[in-house]
Amino acid sequence: MVLLSFLLLSACQPAERAEEATQETRPNIIFLLTDDQRDNTFSGMGHPTLKTPNVDKLLSQSVRFSNTYVASPVCSPSRVSYMTGMHERLHGIGFSSSYQLTEEEWEKTYPAIMRKNGYYTGFIGKFGLEYYTFRGEADKKFDFWYGHDGWTKFFPKDHEGFSTEPYHEAKNDIITPIMGEGIRQFLDSTSNEKPFCLSVSLNVPHGSQTTSMYMGYENWHAMERPANENPQLKGHPIYDTLFRETSLAIPPETATDPYRFIPQNIMDHEEGRNKTYDYDYEVETNREHHIRYYQTITGVDKLVGELMAELEQRGLAENTIIVYGSDHGLIMGEYGMGGKSLLYDLSAKIPCFIYDPRLPEAQQGKTVDALVSSLDIPVTFLDFAGLEAPEEMEGKSLLPLMNGNAENWRDELYLEILFTLRDNPVCEGIRSGDWKYIRMYKVENPYTEKDLDFSGKKPDFEQLFNLKDDPEEMNNLIADYEGSELLQELREKTATHWEEMNKKREAYKQSHSVMGR
Repeated sequence: MVLLSFLLLSACQPAERAEEATQETRPNIIFLLTDDQRDNTFSGMGHPTLKTPNVDKLLSQSVRFSNTYVASPVCSPSRVSYMTGMHERLHGIGFSSSYQLTEEEWEKTYPAIMRKNGYYTGFIGKFGLEYYTFRGEADKKFDFWYGHDGWTKFFPKDHEGFSTEPYHEAKNDIITPIMGEGIRQFLDSTSNEKPFCLSVSLNVPHGSQTTSMYMGYENWHAMERPANENPQLKGHPIYDTLFRETSLAIPPETATDPYRFIPQNIMDHEEGRNKTYDYDYEVETNREHHIRYYQTITGVDKLVGELMAELEQRGLAENTIIVYGSDHGLIMGEYGMGGKSLLYDLSAKIPCFIYDPRLPEAQQGKTVDALVSSLDIPVTFLDFAGLEAPEEMEGKSLLPLMNGNAENWRDELYLEILFTLRDNPVCEGIRSGDWKYIRMYKVENPYTEKDLDFSGKKPDFEQLFNLKDDPEEMNNLIADYEGSELLQELREKTATHWEEMNKKREAYKQSHSVMGR
């Protein structure tokens, strides 16, 4: 999910482009990315259960982007998209593709560009790209590295393996405060001679962390027993009894028929989804999942408070902006299922805001409902640093929206997910005004570019939602609007985006060094 520290160029125009910035005045950047955090999961965003005072304080002084969608709502391709500023359809890297990121392609990512332009760069936590030619040498792409490939554990020091061993020398035992140690180590390594760009990729509230809070029994992955039965959590102010002594609401659709929403011939949950997210298919384990999910977000809130205190103590607070986000959201019992890799808002939308200490009071606490993409984040990084984004990046800088200038901003947003494992269909669609249209195709795993050519093919399944009347996306209106101008327009717009994306991919392959696995 994303914490970004930037310095704005003037008190009266905090989001003005940094073209005239000197090496000395360019902002530091800290990019904090959480994992699997759905939108509205802070008390300051209206969540009825969570209490997150540190993040709430930032929100009250920030610009929040309340309609932020990720380019691909599943781990690896979403993270590649954050780095490259491209859709998976264009960069070609994901769990279900047959490509890997090359060194040449890495040179067009925001960390590489900023490093080449005088920034001291660092990375902490889950790298998450998974498929890249320099695997095992990602540390060489940054000036400071305290990260891992794969999925670590909640107590990493208790486990062997490449995803846990980087943290075996940590003072803390739990993964989130270990990330805090890494942040302090990074700040210790910086100097006043260069601005810095630090990417912090937190591991929570991902299921790999919530399930591993207590592994002391046979079916631990299903979260069948309370995590605080683990002696390591006894007496902990966050991970022991927090949320356990309250009446916790879970989705009413939990453990009901998922095929009411997406037919079994389109996505069969027995092909892996109900095993990977088994805890969300039973009422009691779903409740335990919610408790652990909220606890780990509370742990993130504590880290944010400690980070802000650290920046203040080091005299960096006035040179720091914070942008928060996640790699995607998560379905937790809604629609009778669990997981991500679908285009429901619960899966595709994330919490996102930008905090700037120089923001005029009139701008603080503002909510912008314009359509924002995770592809806008890396472009915004470069814009704050006074750098041009490469032509490959598809997003737009968020600085104009921060200044209250929505002129020429997008009025629709193309959405896609190309994940085809666990019988997941390829989904693509468009969010336009109050409407969201989605079409699904059954595609082989791994897919090829030819598999994504839907010319003359009728979708295997379609969805249409009115988000104003039905924000939970429970009522598929596709049959009601068959033959309408609205549906025809949304279908045509989606097809146009799809065709343009496929053409871009073909041109990209001709002009860039791409490599299969």
